Amino acid sequence: MGQEVRPARRRHGLVFGLIVAGVLLSLTNTNAQSELGRRRHEACDGTVPLPTGAYVLGAAGLFVGAIALYLSLRWFRHSRQPITLILLATAAAAVVVEILGIVTAFQQGQPIESLCFG
Repeated sequence: MGQEVRPARRRHGLVFGLIVAGVLLSLTNTNAQSELGRRRHEACDGTVPLPTGAYVLGAAGLFVGAIALYLSLRWFRHSRQPITLILLATAAAAVVVEILGIVTAFQQGQPIESLCFG
């Protein structure tokens, strides 16, 4: 029985690691967006662009999260263990958050006219 459990645990660990990596990449993207807002207000310049690296990090986070979701669906589709269901729900939620991060990056990355009046 111990030999059968090890591959499942390794798969659980891999999926969990991918979820964490994807979320961390997306959080780095979100931090870049926050820094962009601060820089725009400090400089009173709405044309300061979002660095390309922020888009790359967001896309990488989404890609890694999608891989985690795909692997969890492929490996654990017939399992009804609580850990499997939790990983599947977490992977799906992570992908949704990563999509929202990318959409927000594209919305905030667009230049705005003027921030300072007077």
